[in-house]
Amino acid sequence: MGNEQAKLQLERQNNPGAIRVGDSLDIRGSNVSPIILSVCETALGGVGRYQESLRALTSTGNRLVILLPDRDAKILEQSDDLRTFRRDGRSVSALIRLLRAFLKQRRQLRPDLYLFNSTFSLLPLLILRGLRDQTPTIYCAHCWAISNFPETSVKGRIVRLIEGQLCGLADLVVNVSKGDTALAQRLGYRGHLVTVENAVPERSEPTIPPPFLRETEDEVHVLFVGRFDRQKGLDILLAAFERARAAAPDLRLHLVGDVVRGGTIPQLPFDVIHHGWSDANDIDAYYAAADALVVPSRWEGLPLIIPEALRNGTPVFVANKSDMGALVTSGVTGGVFELDEIALSDCLRSLNRANLQAMRPAARESYENRYSMGRFVSEMSGHINRLLAGSK
Repeated sequence: MGNEQAKLQLERQNNPGAIRVGDSLDIRGSNVSPIILSVCETALGGVGRYQESLRALTSTGNRLVILLPDRDAKILEQSDDLRTFRRDGRSVSALIRLLRAFLKQRRQLRPDLYLFNSTFSLLPLLILRGLRDQTPTIYCAHCWAISNFPETSVKGRIVRLIEGQLCGLADLVVNVSKGDTALAQRLGYRGHLVTVENAVPERSEPTIPPPFLRETEDEVHVLFVGRFDRQKGLDILLAAFERARAAAPDLRLHLVGDVVRGGTIPQLPFDVIHHGWSDANDIDAYYAAADALVVPSRWEGLPLIIPEALRNGTPVFVANKSDMGALVTSGVTGGVFELDEIALSDCLRSLNRANLQAMRPAARESYENRYSMGRFVSEMSGHINRLLAGSK
């Protein structure tokens, strides 16, 4: 390596933003940490939590820089590797600001690999390929957008065309669940499709006391965690709980979450306690106190609340949607119900605390074997290393 290149390499290592567009420097194979730029059009919900998981990749020698909306930055633990753009809602102007911010980071960082998150990040991916930039790329849908629409509807056909074609511009399409992979394959989506299931770090010790206590040993405390919107199916759960409560007076329901995308908090039946949002450091206190987590979502990728509950040994009962039934073992780590008021009511009425307590060791073991951060880092870094090696 010549003196000028050595100087540029040192400058990039100490101050990546100082490298100019015209500088010619190939760091592949050097001892400089590869830079991964993760692009988020929004970081609400699971997308933001996923970025924290990606940060664990720094343990394998990578440097992760995250581009996300300024108003979502508070979701993540602060670091020098956060880059933001102004977003005041989903609009054309917000997308233009995303593209400008993306091109600025491309120019300053010269990433070794890009990771694009969710549907609207397909636009900067399209721009990148339009510039004939063949830097390795990964696309992650975090639940395919087609799940929001009937597949044969006009909107469904448009969504299938857009995401199914554009995702193929990435070198690798990472799905967060086997259900997402199967859906993309069935619909003929382009690209090299793989599954790297979501994971969560080991539980933290809560700083709060148990958030709810039982008055009798027979009480069954069921937990719901998430946004109060149509996707999450809270409306079905509340109706089913009212029906079940009439026949199972020992049943209790706890809600952790709130309205996010407009609307109002629904009228809550008797014995439903709304706790609001929990601090991330204290969410395990709710899981540990609960006898079961219920997930009545109409569609999902792999909701992180499932491995979060399992890491606390809490059985999980899921709707038979988006292949969520494959995430638990019925009668061992939880159960599966058809997503309608009567079926969910029957499921809730059948819950028995002694049986749920007996499931807890298997639920914890499921987390350790399938949803641990170590497994995620091993699989994800393996894919990244192969992409980087192929680009040399």
